[in-house]
Amino acid sequence: MIGKESIFNPIKNDMETLKRHISIIQTLLREQPVGIIRIAQVTKLPEHKIRYSLRLLEKQGLITPSREGAILTPEFVEQRESLAADAKDMAAELDSIYQTIRTTLQKR
Repeated sequence: MIGKESIFNPIKNDMETLKRHISIIQTLLREQPVGIIRIAQVTKLPEHKIRYSLRLLEKQGLITPSREGAILTPEFVEQRESLAADAKDMAAELDSIYQTIRTTLQKR
């Protein structure tokens, strides 16, 4: 577990936010249009965090509000493959960092 004063804390926080965004996108893929209360019920996330994520996802052009709730945009559909490729690249980068740290910290 990452300690209180870890150099990884900023990345860990960003990863938690990213997981929340993905959880919201998964919910929208299944149930759109969907409002904040329903997203909270499905994801078990607090409403204030959902609002924050929805604002960021809207700013990125991935969702748009409607009378019935949030919906995914056509731009999201167009970017699906790109988003998957970005996630794969990030996973590779994280693995590279892990390998570097593991090698660096091995007992000599």
